[in-house]
Amino acid sequence: MPPPDHPTKLIVFEMDRLAEYSDKAILDELRRVAALVPDGPLTIPVFERHARVGQAAVRRRFGSWPKALEAAGLADRFAERHGSPGAIQAVIQRMSDEEVLVALRDLASRLGTTELTVEMVEDNLPFGGGTLRKRWGSSRAAFEAAGLTSPKIGYRYTDEECFDNMLAVWTYFGRPPQYREMGELPSKVGGKAYVKRFGTWNKALAAFVERVNCDPDNVPAETAKDQASQDPLPSAQPEYDNGRDRRDIPLGLRFRVLHRDHFKCVLCGNTPAANPSCVLHVDHIVPWSKGGRTAIDNLRSLCAACNMGRGNRYDE
Repeated sequence: MPPPDHPTKLIVFEMDRLAEYSDKAILDELRRVAALVPDGPLTIPVFERHARVGQAAVRRRFGSWPKALEAAGLADRFAERHGSPGAIQAVIQRMSDEEVLVALRDLASRLGTTELTVEMVEDNLPFGGGTLRKRWGSSRAAFEAAGLTSPKIGYRYTDEECFDNMLAVWTYFGRPPQYREMGELPSKVGGKAYVKRFGTWNKALAAFVERVNCDPDNVPAETAKDQASQDPLPSAQPEYDNGRDRRDIPLGLRFRVLHRDHFKCVLCGNTPAANPSCVLHVDHIVPWSKGGRTAIDNLRSLCAACNMGRGNRYDE
């Protein structure tokens, strides 16, 4: 036992995660970490060393890191904008064209993409679309000058490309996405493209739901045969055997399977909502190569790791 003049130190247990993930709780956590590290910009690495919530959850809830800092009253702690508005503008004006292009390339590298949108730039850099248009005539020309893939113009997207992208983002969040979330990964089609094509964001969501409802719960063999007969390429081989349906899973059927499985891997429980690196696939339970049908009762949601590990094996 310790001597009387050396009392035992009281051990204090603290949770390493938040008790709840409400907007208020996350904003309070941002302010708590900002108080712990009062000097300099509050960067994502600094935050994650002290926080009880991951930066991915913060970004999903508020749309981006700078928007979260702004909501917490910490806009001046954003790394790229640390300082007064006048000082920031002076920094932008002093940047050469090559420095702007380097900043674009670095941003694309950090986001893990080769294609940027104006929304991504304005969320993460001190300058935005106005600077790019002033120097290169258009943001598209600026992205091309940086050696990045030029983003598609909204009207060039087909309906099916918009719907496929909507499905990817819906799966990522496990719920209907919001307009502002279409300007960030994993979305590859910005919200403006949807508004331009469908009129409003709500109409775009309604069009997606209508498109989902068009696909049946199974793919009839006649559908595969009809599509195969219309294929002008002589080398194309129809993907059906003895009247069996096609292997490809239509968008609507994929969505219903993911929704039924709560946008989670049915084997390990992994989900993009909790783990942004998780990618969900819709998989045939009885493999198509072994006679399995493309029908909702023979499909399930698997993460990429479980799906690749499984191959074309299945349990009787």
